[in-house]
Amino acid sequence: MRQLSMKDEFTFLHSYRVTKIALSFASFLKLTDQQKRELQFGALIHDIGKLYVPAHILTKKGKLSKEEFDEMKKHPLFGIRVLQDYHVSTEISHIVLYHHERWDGKGYPNKQSGENIPFLARLVSLADSLEAMTGIRPYRTSLTWEEAYEEIKKGGKHTIRPTINHFFFVMNGKSRDSY
Repeated sequence: MRQLSMKDEFTFLHSYRVTKIALSFASFLKLTDQQKRELQFGALIHDIGKLYVPAHILTKKGKLSKEEFDEMKKHPLFGIRVLQDYHVSTEISHIVLYHHERWDGKGYPNKQSGENIPFLARLVSLADSLEAMTGIRPYRTSLTWEEAYEEIKKGGKHTIRPTINHFFFVMNGKSRDSY
């Protein structure tokens, strides 16, 4: 993580915020201590593969070109390569590899769908999305949490397992009718 912080402090801080959001889900969902540890470590290193994405892409202030985005989409695979040198659990590896997969199969890098996406990876995906929407970005205005709820409602059935969306809304005091 020190290397990632030195290369791109923004990504490092993003990973920290994603971890905090993911752990709030873990507490609400009453995950086991083992699941919480794996979620915590997996969320913290979910973007470790960005070590191998060129810095000019990571720090670009505007929208990425198709070619730049194609390079960025390789970071989960780069992350798995990094983890091969370490003894991490399958669950942690799955978080790194699958955190950009979508429920409808339109994610990356492997176009996994539905229950083929591991549960903890789906939790990190939701935390990652929320942080991306509400966090500070040089190229756009941050959404409020309420606006982020609306975005999750609009795209959640395609991106994240509906049950996880349900827990997210209940956790945040939203009634079933609000989503």
